[in-house]
Parts: sequence; C-alpha cells; structure tokens
Amino acid sequence: MTITRLTTLLTIAYLATTALLIGVLGRALPYWPLRVAVHLVVCGGLLVLLRTGPLPRLLILARDWHPLALFPLLYREVNTLAAVVGNWRLTETVAATEAALFGGQPSLYLSERLPFVLLSEYLHFCYLAYVVVIPAVAAWWYAGGRRAAFHELVLLLAAVMYSSYLFFILFPVDSPYYRFDRLAAPLAGNPFFDLVHAMSARGGAHGGAFPSAHVSGAVVVFLVAWRHQWRLAVALVPIVVGLIVATVYGRFHYAVDAIAGVGLALTVVGLYKILRRAATVS
Repeated sequence: MTITRLTTLLTIAYLATTALLIGVLGRALPYWPLRVAVHLVVCGGLLVLLRTGPLPRLLILARDWHPLALFPLLYREVNTLAAVVGNWRLTETVAATEAALFGGQPSLYLSERLPFVLLSEYLHFCYLAYVVVIPAVAAWWYAGGRRAAFHELVLLLAAVMYSSYLFFILFPVDSPYYRFDRLAAPLAGNPFFDLVHAMSARGGAHGGAFPSAHVSGAVVVFLVAWRHQWRLAVALVPIVVGLIVATVYGRFHYAVDAIAGVGLALTVVGLYKILRRAATVS
C-alpha cells in the first residue's frame, strides 16, 4: 500500500468515526444530520482519490494536500464535538497531576518567574511559527521534488493529528488558557504576544489540550526533516524547542500536555519505522 493511499484511508477513517459519534452521541448539536452528511460526502470524495490509474492534476493535488487543508477545520470542530460527546473528567486529573509532578502549575509560574519581554516575544514567535513552518516545509519538499519526504510528513502528521483530535473529542481537557488568568503587562501588549493571543481567541478549541497537537506536529516535522534533510532539521531546532516551551510559558498548555505531545510524536514515528522495515523485509 502506498503512503498516499494510507494517508487518504486515515482521513476517511477519522471522518467516518466522527460522523458516527455525531449520529449516535451528538444529536444535541444543531443541524446534526447535515454535519453527518458533510462528513460522509467528503469521505465519498476521498474514496474517488483511491481509484487506480492516472488522476487529473487537480485531483492529485487534492489527494496529496487534503490533510493539511483539513487540519484547521477539524481542529475547530473539536470545540463543538467535545462539548456534547466528551467526558471532561480528565481535565481535573491532568491539572492535579501537573501540580503533583512540578510543585504547582508551570503554566503559571514560568511567566511569573521569567517576566522578560524579549523572552516572551521569542517564545510567542516560535508558537506562531507553527502555522507557517508545517505548510512551508511541505511546500518546499513538494516543489523541490522531495516527494518521499513530503508524503512521509503528511502521513505522520495525519496520524498524530487525527489521533489527538479523536482523543480531544472523547476525553477533552481544558487548557490553562481557558482556566487561568491571561498574561498581562509587561508581556502583553507586544506584537507577537498580541498576535498569538488574538489567533488563539478566534481559533482555539475547548478540550484540545492533552496531548499538545502543537508539540506533536512540530516534533514530527523535525524528525522527518532529520531523516530526509538534516540541515533543515538543525535550522528548525530553535523554533521547535521554543514552541515546546512557549506552550507552557504562554499558558496554552500544561507541561504534561507538552510531554505527552512529544511522546505521541516519538511513538508514531517509531511505529512507522518498524512497519516500514517490516514491509521492506517481507
């Protein structure tokens, strides 16, 4: 089975699963039949992309790029589905675990102990860079003929994102961003801080804290880059490390969210390597 085919099947599986959740558990949602229908129509369109034989160029682009186009939309949907489908008990468990492990809440005391504007701006820049780095690296590889790297990246991103989103829906955890006071001056009121917080206010999702999809996505990009273009991976290190710290410093995630995000990325990439070796041997 090709990587592109497997990626498309992962998307279909996720959309079909969430359609089932809406139909069975989400009937309190407005227009729930329409939501189910949209999911199933997209599934049908993706099934067309699985057909053998040559595809028109536009369908090839849709087949190759559809996960990256769907990620933001599906993340926003988490906010809606978690509210009616999810079991929210894990929110208190994660907060209590955080306090027990770190002697309090790092998402509160990091910024209080290090209230430096330059540090804050750098970390918020790294957090913001997430929305640019992933499509930029993908486009760089796609346009530059590194299609193996591109397709591997999209597959592994699909694996971590879809698994994270499904977990968010079933076992949502509200982040410090929604539970604690927002950061104030002197950190607030600066360009990158204000931009990131404005985007979070409009594009965030209640329940989408554990594991951190920001962290797992960034780590996947780094690991795939390390395998295919190590110089690019080295250049990404300051941004990826800064992003991981920023998720906690900016009160977007608990520290355990970030740790779980790293663990998820390492697990998915590790399983992929094992399966790839097994396929090569067989």
